Amino acid sequence: MTYGVVVGERGDPERWRSERRWVRRGPGTSYRKLQTLGHLLVRDRAAVARFLAADYALGRRERLRLLRDFARVTNAVRGYHTLTELLVVVDLVLRQADRPDLTVVEVGAGAGASTAKLSLATRAAGGRLHVFDTFRGIPDNDERHELRDGTPLRFLKGAFRGRLGAVKRRVAELGVIEVCTFHKGRVEDTLPPFEGPVDVALIDVDLVASTRVCVRELYPRLREGGALVSQDGHLRATHELLADPRFWRDDVGCEPPAIDGLGRDKLLVIPAPTSPGPATGNAGSRGRGK
Repeated sequence: MTYGVVVGERGDPERWRSERRWVRRGPGTSYRKLQTLGHLLVRDRAAVARFLAADYALGRRERLRLLRDFARVTNAVRGYHTLTELLVVVDLVLRQADRPDLTVVEVGAGAGASTAKLSLATRAAGGRLHVFDTFRGIPDNDERHELRDGTPLRFLKGAFRGRLGAVKRRVAELGVIEVCTFHKGRVEDTLPPFEGPVDVALIDVDLVASTRVCVRELYPRLREGGALVSQDGHLRATHELLADPRFWRDDVGCEPPAIDGLGRDKLLVIPAPTSPGPATGNAGSRGRGK
């Protein structure tokens, strides 16, 4: 069972708990390595082909090395993304390669799988990765969610917990710790003081209250050509928030952007505004917490 996740009206542990099997399937097992290879050749094949053919300054050998290192992380650390999803974010990062002060932000590190992979991509692009997390799991909350198919879902306090020390050790072993800066705490406390422009931001925070803060604080800082990516599109509330014009105008201070896949996809890419422009909403809203 994924710790702290309750699915269904009364909770359906079997939805998230692996059945007892004769063969171990978790991180570090031979089964996981075979599964990773299978996904690379079948499920994620089209995304890999696009990645290898894309117009980056990065050479083919370096791209193959990245794919190898991503697989190494997948085999060692439990993550909650597919390679196809990750490569969408990596593509955004590599297209900004060698931009002065290239800044990548991740909000929601979990056990550190995506953090290690993003650190590898960030180094390849010549940037810096800022990682925001409570490092104590999802905060206490009273939110009630539904998956896009209507299945009820709750995130309990402590879900997806990854301790800061453990995450740092994994990134040091499997990624590039030298490009990372870690920010521990709740997003309403750590994001507002964060300074400077942002080029690519990945948010995986589950709670809609946290998504609201992340978008409000990060979207206005995006430089042209960048994007904010939400990995929480499996939740109906995420789509409802991002489809709400009042949220964009009153909280973020801009007109609602066009978001491909809104109402449909798990991974939602929100492109940066083409030009800064004046805010049209309530400027004071940026000072509010959740």
